[in-house]
Amino acid sequence: MNSHVTVAMKKCLGLALLLALLLPGAGVAADEGTPTLAFLSFGQSPTFALTQMAVMDMLEVYGYISAEERGMLEAGRDLEGENINILYRDAGFDMGTANLMVEDALDEGADVLLTISNEVGMLAAAAMSEMDDPPPLIFTIVTAPYDAGLASAPCVKPPNVTGTQMYIDFALFDEVQMAQNPDMQSFGMIINSNDPGGARALEVLGVYAALRGFMLEVEYIVTPMDYPLATEALLDKGVDAIVLPPRTGSSSGISSVAETAYGVVVYSALVTDVFAGITVGAGFQGYFREGVIAARMLIAHLRGELDIATTAINTTPGFAVGVNVDSADANGVELRDELLEVADFVVEDSFGMTDAIEIPGVNTFLEVMSMDERMALDAAFLADLHCTPEMIAEQQAQLDAGG
Repeated sequence: MNSHVTVAMKKCLGLALLLALLLPGAGVAADEGTPTLAFLSFGQSPTFALTQMAVMDMLEVYGYISAEERGMLEAGRDLEGENINILYRDAGFDMGTANLMVEDALDEGADVLLTISNEVGMLAAAAMSEMDDPPPLIFTIVTAPYDAGLASAPCVKPPNVTGTQMYIDFALFDEVQMAQNPDMQSFGMIINSNDPGGARALEVLGVYAALRGFMLEVEYIVTPMDYPLATEALLDKGVDAIVLPPRTGSSSGISSVAETAYGVVVYSALVTDVFAGITVGAGFQGYFREGVIAARMLIAHLRGELDIATTAINTTPGFAVGVNVDSADANGVELRDELLEVADFVVEDSFGMTDAIEIPGVNTFLEVMSMDERMALDAAFLADLHCTPEMIAEQQAQLDAGG
């Protein structure tokens, strides 16, 4: 749909961005009968703040935390609560800190881990792989759980692991590219060597490139400082467009791609990247939704209503298109009407990723409903994720056959 609107940064998430502070030595002693949740994130960003807010909204509406207790968490403090203890930690986009954060949560005796990002999910799964009786791990904002080693298939996974996958429809992504670049002969990708999501995107988009008969060039980076050089290298190869694959690490440096790629459209599989100056965002937009889903799993587990071992990895379809007109104008790019017609929203005023994000048509709050209605909705959603023995056997057989 076409809504040529100026996107206003309305929702203030300042407090949410203060939620995840790594507090050494501020552990919560688990009272007998009171579960301890380790809520672990990889850096602060407006998008992660939406996921964190969704989890907190769900915990509050289900009565696990009060408004006062939530305020303590938002002030950067661990919680020793009446109904739940929470170790609320953030690694600040540093893998070494993230590893220590996971080890600390396990040493503190967390009864369940809820992780945000590929990076923390992978570290948590690896840390628990040698444990005789590991606590449950529920992951969210993960682009490639199967490539990251979190699971082998939706129902073939460690018995203590479940979660929800960021879904990217690359067929639709390809259509958006062609709407703007119908005569495209080549495109380049910038991939973080440490992110399994980038490798998966390369594999899938490589298929589309082969089908359309155009060249795919790749540049790999290790740190955000590598973005400008990688962009220049792709421009030297004469690519018609540049693609940023989905990621769950820092957004630092991506604005330099748009600034460097004069005359070339920059696409991202994360819609919110348009707020950092990327020309076209086409793909994932459900940061709040994924937090709600992970919280459904967590709360059902805490209530004794969910068997983690037989709960499949969730995938929820969703696709949106955002276009940054300001960036296109600044980079000398003429946007085609065919692209603007499929855009869900158009950014026409300059603002950055430091502000809150509100995408038209995408919920950033819990729907108002009675508690009975909410519980029924959540139970029905989780029931659809139940893995039967037949499903597990079928998926294992496909894996054994190399499918």
